[in-house]
Amino acid sequence: MGWYIAAGIAGLLVAAAVVMMVFFKLTAGRRDGWRKPEEQLCGAGPRRALFLYQPSNGGHNAAQAQALAGFLAGMGYAVTVNYPSPQLDYDPAEYDLLVFSSPVYIGETAKPLRDYLAGSRFTGKPVLLYVTGLLKEQPELTALEALVPPGNQVSAIKVKSTETGRLLDFARQALA
Repeated sequence: MGWYIAAGIAGLLVAAAVVMMVFFKLTAGRRDGWRKPEEQLCGAGPRRALFLYQPSNGGHNAAQAQALAGFLAGMGYAVTVNYPSPQLDYDPAEYDLLVFSSPVYIGETAKPLRDYLAGSRFTGKPVLLYVTGLLKEQPELTALEALVPPGNQVSAIKVKSTETGRLLDFARQALA
């Protein structure tokens, strides 16, 4: 009789594991989906900033990205905000500041942003990187930093989607 219970529990655990794997696969697939470029301009300052971010599945980082774009505009930047995509034809060399952001799911950043950075060539730029995630560990941020070409001044942080004030403080300090 005891083996029936053990087999039943094992079956439930296997079923739960399969459901979790399907959920995580769908979550990562949605996070890694290419989005159609939707350029937004913020500010009209004399300096130019390119800000590419991958939206989170629930769009939780969109308000945070808009807050950062508004903050940069207040610092005198004309900010171009968009999603990373192979369809983009921005030349990073034409910008005074580059900002890249991704949500983190299952310890990974978004593939569209990783691919964009891996295919980009720029040097001598201040670069702000930030990722949004719940855990304090930052291996995904380190992996994203490694994709920025050498010869750039990179400042990076991991924040929760609710830590907009912390993100803006980080940007203020990084650009001081």
